[in-house]
Amino acid sequence: MIEYTLNGPASQERARIRLMSALRENRFPQAILIDGPAGIGKKRLAMEIAKALQCTDPNMRPCGHCFGCRMADDSGATDGWVVPMESAEAHARSSDDVSAGSKAKTVEDFKKAYIEEIQKNPYRVDVFSTGAFISVDLMRMMTSSFAMKGDRVRTVIIAEADRMNESAANAFLKTLEEVPPDTYFILTTNSREKMLQTIRSRCLALHLLPLSDEEVKSEVLRVAGEDFDESSLTDDVIGLAVGSPGKALYYAEHAKVWCKLAADFVVHSLRGNYTDLFMELSETSLSDAYEANRFLEVLSFLLADLLREQAGARLRMPETTTSVGLANFPRVDATALELALVAVQETMSRIESRRVTATMSLQSLSLKLFEGYK
Repeated sequence: MIEYTLNGPASQERARIRLMSALRENRFPQAILIDGPAGIGKKRLAMEIAKALQCTDPNMRPCGHCFGCRMADDSGATDGWVVPMESAEAHARSSDDVSAGSKAKTVEDFKKAYIEEIQKNPYRVDVFSTGAFISVDLMRMMTSSFAMKGDRVRTVIIAEADRMNESAANAFLKTLEEVPPDTYFILTTNSREKMLQTIRSRCLALHLLPLSDEEVKSEVLRVAGEDFDESSLTDDVIGLAVGSPGKALYYAEHAKVWCKLAADFVVHSLRGNYTDLFMELSETSLSDAYEANRFLEVLSFLLADLLREQAGARLRMPETTTSVGLANFPRVDATALELALVAVQETMSRIESRRVTATMSLQSLSLKLFEGYK
């Protein structure tokens, strides 16, 4: 019997054991959907699975050196991936359509760049822009490559599959209804609820768990490289990550500014120091909708931590939470904090919908954050 080994953190070992058992017993499904929070390693596991399926070693898979393993690791083998793209990127000409010697970027060039970024750091949470999506053209490009498969096993990783638009989802559904022989689809998603139920029902569901705090630190240091400043992995950053190395890497870059701003946001809102707060917001440059909502995640986490502080529970952001000095505001009780959390979530929805600018939304939030408790 061929032995299979899928590497990864101990916290996700149960999921890997389930997959390795299916591989050994030759009952691996042709479509699998891996879901879980952002940045916990879904794409990393997908790449491990792809190598195991494509490996041709007669004893141990993935071996890492056979043709199948090398193809799975080759960012130039773009037909093994479907990734979200900006509209202009997705509509770029194919390499088959450009003239010889042309320096114009093709859709394969854009896809290769994304694959390289994922392979460099599979935990990264900001590799795709908020406007990137999976179009029906990208799905058609995937299916058109099936004719060139030959007799080898084909794997296709569909990253962030919940970003399929309606046409792409319907096109993929037709493919799932009759999957070509020796072809396997590995879908990853942060939000399986956003996907068509008919697609979900045709895939083996695999939920990936967050990592422990120690595993988060270990994985961040492993993928970040020698130039990474380990001191940026503060207790507050690890707390914000909630088991996600990808979020830890992201917040390691932003937390120093955003944690202070979140604490100031609460204190200035309570004291009515709106001029100072508006000035600080403008200096932090949160006009981009994506970054504004990532900051609001920090603010939301802080408010939840203030609730924990009132209840005497362990804090996830000890330094930032204690800096607020909630004892100086005796009128702010659990109800006030819960209402503030609701207000933050509503603001995030407005920013995401692009109905109001991020700057105006943040200013409006500061005015009503603790309405009636100041």
